[in-house]
Amino acid sequence: MIKNRSLICILVIGLFIFVVCIYLTKGTCIVPEEDINTDTSDDKIVVMENNFKLESEYISENSWEYLVTGELPNPCYNATVDAIVAESYPEQVTVTVTIEEPDPEVMCAQVIQEFSYEGTFFASDKADIKLVVN
Repeated sequence: MIKNRSLICILVIGLFIFVVCIYLTKGTCIVPEEDINTDTSDDKIVVMENNFKLESEYISENSWEYLVTGELPNPCYNATVDAIVAESYPEQVTVTVTIEEPDPEVMCAQVIQEFSYEGTFFASDKADIKLVVN
């Protein structure tokens, strides 16, 4: 009986430490922070950072369409997306997702909120595209 209680106590403490790690690091102890670039074809680029994914596709005549998807900790969080094209060749395109935390005094349901944003930017088909999540 004492062995069972000790085992349960150790499991509860381990689970508590795991949850605190996720909460304090906002998931970075599970998901690596480095960018993962995956070229799916000559015209499509997929970039991942943290819990966000950027899919961009070269349409034509220096026009790109992109989709940013990801997860926010709860519905009270907001996110904005900006695409900045640096004037160089090939262009350096930075798609930035800025996450805004809610007012700490606001009560909010603790469920994961799906996030999706579509946009366009103008750059050559040789553009270097990266995703930054703040």
